[in-house]
Amino acid sequence: MRYFKRVTTANFTEKIKGIRFDKAFIMNEKKFNHDFQVNDLENNKVDDSYANFKAKLEQVQNFPDLYIFKFIIKDEGSKLEELRAVLPDDEFISQPSKTGKYQSITVKKWMQNADEVIAIYKAVGQIKDIIMM
Repeated sequence: MRYFKRVTTANFTEKIKGIRFDKAFIMNEKKFNHDFQVNDLENNKVDDSYANFKAKLEQVQNFPDLYIFKFIIKDEGSKLEELRAVLPDDEFISQPSKTGKYQSITVKKWMQNADEVIAIYKAVGQIKDIIMM
């Protein structure tokens, strides 16, 4: 019994070309709105998104537990220092991007409940040009 459809070479090449085109389109920085901030949303929409996140977080995470925060920042010392101000006593694991333009930051922190996690995300959301994951 066959579970997978056979892919011809031509079909595969078309799919690969499509993926490359999509990546090129997505990665083009001119297409992004760099000025978007969490604060730009209407206040009730921000609260709704955090309430939704809290409900989902409580379903999948058993608190108290170790929570992993991930952030992407431009490779500037000032952004890293602002992030360290929010999480001063925690270990930062940094991974530079291939081009060296960005850094991926991982922080593992013991959290007592979902409200603590959301409080950190709200504090980091005040810092411009940090992507929260």
